Amino acid sequence: MLFLLATSEYNNVQLNTTKVRVHLRNGIAEIFNQHQDLMGKVENNLVEIETNFENKIERFSFILQDAVFIVSNQGLEGTLDYKGTGVYVYAKKVREVNSNLSIDEINKQYDQKKIQLDAELEKVDETSENKALNSKILLLKEDLEFLRRSLIIIKELKA
Repeated sequence: MLFLLATSEYNNVQLNTTKVRVHLRNGIAEIFNQHQDLMGKVENNLVEIETNFENKIERFSFILQDAVFIVSNQGLEGTLDYKGTGVYVYAKKVREVNSNLSIDEINKQYDQKKIQLDAELEKVDETSENKALNSKILLLKEDLEFLRRSLIIIKELKA
C-alpha cells in the first residue's frame, strides 16, 4: 500500500505500508490494502502508519494541522505510477512524533506564539477593520491551537 504525506515544506512517501490509522473529524479509520475509497478531514490530530521493511514492522506517527485524507484504489492523477491502494494526505503542517520530540520545545514555541498573538491583539482596537491584522491574528490562533493539540497528543502517547 502506498502512503503519501505532503505539505508545502514536507514530503513522506512509503511504498510498503501495511496499515494506516487516522483520527478523522468524524471518527477513527483503519486502512488496510484494498480498503474502499474514502475521503475525510483531519483537524489537528494524529495519523499512524505501519510499514513492513525487510520483515521488520516499523511504526510512524504524525500530528497534522488541517489535512485532507484520501484513500483510493485507482491512484490519483499526478502521483506516482502506483497501482493498488493509495493513502494520500495533504496537510497545512505536520509534526512527526518520535523520541527526539521535546515537550519543552513545543511549550517554548507555544509561549512565543502566545506572546505574538497578544501583541497583535493589542494593536487592534475594537473599531478597527484592518483585515491584514485580522488575518495575522487568525493564523496565530491556528498555530496556537495546533501546538496546544500537539502537546495533548504527545503527553497522551508518552503516558
